Amino acid sequence: MSSPPGFAAVSAAAGRFPPALAAAVMAVAPEAACDGTRSGLQTATWGVDEPLVDGRTLVLTRELRRRNLEIEPKDVARMLAVGDRKALAEMLPTFGAVQHAGNAVTATTDALGFRHLYYRLGDGWAAISTSARVLAGLAPTSLDHDGLAVQSLLGWQLRGRSLFESVTKVPAGRLVEIRDGRLRMDAFTEEPDRERVDPAEAVDSMSSMLRGYVGAYLDDHPDAILQLTGGQDSRLLLSAIEPRRRRGLRVVTLGRPDSPDVRIAAGLAQRYEMRHEIISVDGLDTLGPEEAYARCEAAAGAIELGADPLAWAALDFAEARAMPGPRISGLGGEVARGFYYLGRDGDGPVTEARARRLAEWRMFVNEAVEPSALRSAFRERAREVAHAEVLTALADGGRSWFEATDELYLGQRMQHWAGATESPVSARRRIVNPMLDDRWIATVRALAPEDKAGSRFLARLQVELDVELARLPLEGRPSPATYVTPGWRSSWRRGATMVAKAGRKVGQRVRGRGRPPVGGEILADAVVTYWRAHPETVAGLAESEIVEPSWLDDVLAGRHHPGPGTVAFLLNLSLASGAVRPSGVTAAR
Repeated sequence: MSSPPGFAAVSAAAGRFPPALAAAVMAVAPEAACDGTRSGLQTATWGVDEPLVDGRTLVLTRELRRRNLEIEPKDVARMLAVGDRKALAEMLPTFGAVQHAGNAVTATTDALGFRHLYYRLGDGWAAISTSARVLAGLAPTSLDHDGLAVQSLLGWQLRGRSLFESVTKVPAGRLVEIRDGRLRMDAFTEEPDRERVDPAEAVDSMSSMLRGYVGAYLDDHPDAILQLTGGQDSRLLLSAIEPRRRRGLRVVTLGRPDSPDVRIAAGLAQRYEMRHEIISVDGLDTLGPEEAYARCEAAAGAIELGADPLAWAALDFAEARAMPGPRISGLGGEVARGFYYLGRDGDGPVTEARARRLAEWRMFVNEAVEPSALRSAFRERAREVAHAEVLTALADGGRSWFEATDELYLGQRMQHWAGATESPVSARRRIVNPMLDDRWIATVRALAPEDKAGSRFLARLQVELDVELARLPLEGRPSPATYVTPGWRSSWRRGATMVAKAGRKVGQRVRGRGRPPVGGEILADAVVTYWRAHPETVAGLAESEIVEPSWLDDVLAGRHHPGPGTVAFLLNLSLASGAVRPSGVTAAR
């Protein structure tokens, strides 16, 4: 698993010698090339063909699209050189780039912050990088106790945190410049317009947008592959493709041949004479513990310890056997269905009680660490810290309850969870997510919560795009048309689906374990087997303020078998501990 393209840059004020960049970079990417100090500026690159020298612009993602239009790296260089706010705001996530000009370095992420960049400020110096670990290694620091608390329950971060004290994620929609030891950050996006959009107008405009987007992409890339599942979002993208273009279209599905996702996708492929490829994690269980651990360790580094490395390693294993070609993905549809709506009074205010219910029932379920794995003091404090962080994120902006949950999902979960994995994926593969387009996001934000709840807007959009596909059932849910058509039968079907989902959430809470990612259990077992053969790898965890020593003893002795979420957190924690200088844990930033 090769390193995704990355860079680091440190700027020092006059007379201030910056930290040694080379040692920090080499610890993360041994193949990195470091440039010498010029005018108080040091740079380093890895995974790219050309160094970040004066006058050079490095694009950090394979796909470059400004809305429907494919653009060139020279266009990106111009955007950064002149600070073109409008152009940057219209770049399709995931997107990122960095430019070296004179004694300054300028870098950008996309409007949703999907391409992860990090920054750190020191005494007379400032640094920016694609790697949180590199920045942690520049000068003495500690692990961020609050960041660990949040990740132990969510599996991802909130509000720009990383696992390292003083290392912060660049917010969404920001252009960052470091010069003469200082950092300047400018926003190129504006606050969302609070004016409501009529749902009928939204259906009309977004159906035209999606048709235009996928049509233009297939014109540019006739060999493009649609990632097709049994769910609603990829169904919408298929519906946006003209029926005449579906014949011979390449589609791909991740899963076993007998899985519901694959069965539904295969049926659609047969119906429209599309070429269907199934990729799976078959063979993952044949990897030896050494190779499985190496893959998971590399995956943790690729996502900068910010999400589940087991899930990413399994996906990378499956994707390595897929046929090459640009991808069309349905990521982003979730933001249009009120994913975090909980309760009935959506127009009411954000309250601590509501925030706690949302966190306990929807957010602290899938990837939370087993409580027994944590020292009691850390466990108790971690839950309160995580609740406080969720409440702060919800209350930011003064929105009503449902609006606040929409922004939490888009601005926090999507940015920190989906963006963590999309960052390395976008650096290796051409991939577009039309439902991350700025026009889609603006429209979805302008819809009233009652128009999004229960997939009403997406169902209406599906019917407008292709009524035939709207009448076919989804994986685990009735057909999209059911969510549009009134009547007691459709209401009963939707209700049955909601009851089933609620039952699964209750079961997860009772078991204390969430639903593992594809391949997660296989890799978790392999990583634990590796730890048992090499206990020195995790020996330091028992000495920390976080992991319960007796629990770790039981794991290493084979008396306990932790689940994937716990293994993922401990792997990230062990690697983060080795990245700080000196190693340690601090109370808060």
